[in-house]
Amino acid sequence: MKELVDMLTKKLGVSGTQAEGGAGVLLKAAQQKLGAADFGKMLGGVPGLTDLMKKAPAAGGGGGLGGLLGGLAGAVGGNAALIATIVGGFSKLGLKADDAKRFAPIILGYLRTKVGPDVASKLESALKG
Repeated sequence: MKELVDMLTKKLGVSGTQAEGGAGVLLKAAQQKLGAADFGKMLGGVPGLTDLMKKAPAAGGGGGLGGLLGGLAGAVGGNAALIATIVGGFSKLGLKADDAKRFAPIILGYLRTKVGPDVASKLESALKG
C-alpha cells in the first residue's frame, strides 16, 4: 500500500497520514456498502489493504459538516450514512469533502491494477450507488 500512499501524497499534495487515513476511510465506506463478505471476496487478496483500513480515523461527530454533505452526495450516490462516514473521517484528517472526491479516482485506478477492471468497477459502483 506504500505505492498507493505515495501516489496520493504526490498527486494531491497531502501528508502521508492524510493519504493513509483518507484511503482507509474510502475503503471502509466501500466495505460498509458492500458488506464484509463481498468486500473480502473482491479485495481480500490485496496485500496491506486491511492495515490501510485501520489507519482510518474512527467514525463519529463531524459537527458542522452539513453543508459539505451535498457536495459529496453526487460522488457516492446520495447515500447519507456513507457520506457522513466519509466526510466525518476526512474532517478528522483535516481534509474536506472535495478531497474525498479527488482521492477516489486515484484509489480506484490503483486497485484496478491489483484486482482488475471488473472488480474495480464493482467497487466504484458500490461507492456511487
